[in-house]
Amino acid sequence: MARIVEVATARLVRQLHTPFVTALRRTNEVVSVAVRLTDGDGRTGFGEGPQVWRVTGESLASIEACVQGPLAEVLLGWDPDTEPVAHASDALANAVVGNGGARSACESAVLDLVAQEARIPLVQLLGGTAMSVATDVTVAAQGDFGEGVDASQFRQVKVKVGLDPADVDRVIRITRAAPGVPVRIDANQAWDLETASASIEALLAAGVTLEFVEQPLPAWDLAGHAELRRRWGTPIVLDESVFTIHDLRRAIDAGSGDIVNIKLAKCGGIHAGLAIAREATEAALGLMVGSMMESELGVSAAAALAATISPDAVHDLDAAWWSLPGSDGGSPYQGGRFVLDPSPGSTHAARRVIPESLSWSSRAHGQ
Repeated sequence: MARIVEVATARLVRQLHTPFVTALRRTNEVVSVAVRLTDGDGRTGFGEGPQVWRVTGESLASIEACVQGPLAEVLLGWDPDTEPVAHASDALANAVVGNGGARSACESAVLDLVAQEARIPLVQLLGGTAMSVATDVTVAAQGDFGEGVDASQFRQVKVKVGLDPADVDRVIRITRAAPGVPVRIDANQAWDLETASASIEALLAAGVTLEFVEQPLPAWDLAGHAELRRRWGTPIVLDESVFTIHDLRRAIDAGSGDIVNIKLAKCGGIHAGLAIAREATEAALGLMVGSMMESELGVSAAAALAATISPDAVHDLDAAWWSLPGSDGGSPYQGGRFVLDPSPGSTHAARRVIPESLSWSSRAHGQ
């Protein structure tokens, strides 16, 4: 593979079929930055960095500036024949503080190029063999299962809570509509300890089978999460509490969670996600891979990670399902699973979501 000679960014907007509502935000569209790397042989690799103000703090402008500035300085001229991909990932991490979405988009594009050169799909480059992973489907806060759209293919439901005082009644109603299916609930940091405790108690008393409760308390409240585990024994998933491997270590020391939700835009990319997964597994924590509200391009990279580290788990990768179909009408979702394309790299996902009319801003080697 030849050296990287161009780094380009473009703004990607995709409309949703129904509003996506959580305790942190409401949106009717996916808004992200597509990153395109071009090597000296004319090959292109793609990645995606989502704008998520209330979680990562990144905006379209900040992602573009980060990619076109310090991250481009790392990537332009990089030659995979003389420097391992892991070194490039480390260099991206060392170039900036935070900016996980921007770093992840760049690293995904690098891995895309390398997988294309090797003529294998990304999951095989990572050492995985599974070509699909199961995913839940999210029920928006203040919504009901399948409201306004057919979600019947999914066999696992995750209900967003934290906005509605009647959340407990809504969760009970949803579980009765899907008898025998354990429910996941996700408060996105919206509850305090006593609200979370009372909600869990009421759900359990109503006979609801809670598979887990995700991020019920503010990200900083590791002690509160540990107390919830002690009181109820219901598994706790840490999402916003764990961005980095250092966050994970603090959570482990505090006994705060049972499962960690790894997201590329939080941790900064696939290699960082692999490191978090290894350390979480050593600590006997369960693994789940999630995504921000992003397109099939970003979710494909997350699904490759999921298929590598935990192919038998039910992950949280329904984000691309919320987007209206592209011009080809295709979907990576089949039978409640995200199906990885066997094409080398991420070529298929990029072709499906990136229109030819997209306007790119680029920086070339030597600039």
